[in-house]
Amino acid sequence: MYFLVVRRRSHGAALPSEQLRQQTPIRADVHIGEHQSELLGRVSTQAWVFSPAPGADVIPRLHDAKITGMAQQGMNISGVEEIDGVLYAQSWWCRVDS
Repeated sequence: MYFLVVRRRSHGAALPSEQLRQQTPIRADVHIGEHQSELLGRVSTQAWVFSPAPGADVIPRLHDAKITGMAQQGMNISGVEEIDGVLYAQSWWCRVDS
């Protein structure tokens, strides 16, 4: 399903409201599913931006992802992302792309 995705954290730190408003959302086909995570060494619920082209993820996928809020126009997905070998907290605000 296509959403307008805004990443709400940078290296685990929450972005201030002013910075969040200035971000350009990414139009993305967001998928969520349980898959083997090489990073965690176990099965993990993961959220990612689907791309039919081979290669790296468009944005780092969320491991141990869960929907932490949902309303008529969108949802918030939280989990951890890996950047340069380090795990950081991350949340995506996903608004319905109308």
